[in-house]
Formats: sequence, structure tokens, C-alpha cells
Amino acid sequence: MARRSLWAVAGALLLGAVVAMPIATASAGTADAPKAPNPYGDPNLVSIFDGKTLAGWTQSKAGLWSVKGGAIHGNGTARGWIYYNKQQVGTFRWIFTLRQVSGNHAPTVLIWGTLVPLKDALSAIQFQPPNGGHWDYRPGHNNGGGKFFTTVPHTKISNKNWAQCEIIANAKTGVARMACCPLPAGAAKCKAVEVLRFKDPKAGRVGPIAIQVHNKGIHDEYKNLYLESPVVMSPDKFITTM
Repeated sequence: MARRSLWAVAGALLLGAVVAMPIATASAGTADAPKAPNPYGDPNLVSIFDGKTLAGWTQSKAGLWSVKGGAIHGNGTARGWIYYNKQQVGTFRWIFTLRQVSGNHAPTVLIWGTLVPLKDALSAIQFQPPNGGHWDYRPGHNNGGGKFFTTVPHTKISNKNWAQCEIIANAKTGVARMACCPLPAGAAKCKAVEVLRFKDPKAGRVGPIAIQVHNKGIHDEYKNLYLESPVVMSPDKFITTM
């Protein structure tokens, strides 16, 4: 009986080891699953647009935006915005490509805004890619921003062709900067130059990032949108200027 019990125990242990092996392997494989690739060499960047739908984005008005040719496309119906609704950020890196199909105002994006209370342009800081125009929509401001903005001299970038931009922002210091470059046809990325700086320690806050259409009749397009927050790789530094 003792010998039979010993063999039974050994068999049970062997069977348990064999059964456990696939489970352990599957678990390790799931934990080590790679993130979606991006062309910038930063594994912490997360894609925030699937290229097919507006899932994860909220429009200020129905029908203001659509997906066309793999890009978030402004339909030109009215002034308004579309914001990323899965995460609000204060300190972040945001990379995207854009172009203006037609329109009479530079493309615009919004950072450090708020949804409560919901006011024009999310009460946000506005950057105008790819050349660095700007506006300050915060209550009590609603102006060009004056001393808070510095436009960095650079060769003008056409917004009628695809351009790449990177915005890095630090909510603790109130510093946000933008670097852009013209994106050659067929290229995945380009070497950017800094075009705009903003600094106001009172401005930094956690809020939505948004794309804005300044007025009716503008058709702007955005694609290849990536977000990193918190910033793990090269905090407070551009990764597209290298």
C-alpha cells in the first residue's frame, strides 16, 4: 500500500507540472505582449486614434468631424472641437500629423482646458500647428497670450501639406512647447524644429487634449496621433528633433 501511495503521489506531481506549464507560458506571453508600434522609438506612446472611427473622441457638435482617408476630418460645418475622452492629462507628450485641406484660419489644438464649466474652446491654451500661432482662452484672458508665448523663428511650414508636430507639456512648471516639420510624402516621420513656447505656472492643469476648428468652412485633418502621460522617455525634451 505504501509503494502504491508513493507512485500515486509521484504521478500526480508529474501530471500537475505538465498541466501547469502551458498556463505559465500563456501568462508570461500576455504580460510581455508588445505595445502598438510607432515610428518615434518611444514604447510609452499610446495610439489614440484607430484610423477608422471616432471611438474615444467626443465632438462639441454632432457632425462636426468624421473619418476620411484614415484621418480625423473636419467637415467644416461649424466652429467647435473634438477631444480625447479616454484620458485627461497635465504632463504629457502628444505627437500627431496634420494638414489643412481648405480654410481661412490656421489649424488649432487645445491643451490644459476644462470640461467643467464647459466654455468656448474648453477655456484652454491654444497652439496653432505647424507654425506656432496661439491664443489664451482662459477666463480673464481670451487674448493672444502676450508674454506667456514665445514664437521661435523658423522656416515657414506649409499647412496645406502633411506636417508632423510634437507638444511636450509639464503641468507643474506651466511650460508647454511645440516642435514641427514638413512630412515628406511616404515618410513615417521627420526631424522637427521648435516653433512655439508657452510658460505660465498658473496655467498647468489636468484636462482634455483637443483638436479645434476655428470657424465654419475649415477642413483640417489629423492622423497618427500618439499620447504619452506620464512622460517616461526624455521628460521635458522633444524626441522628434533628434
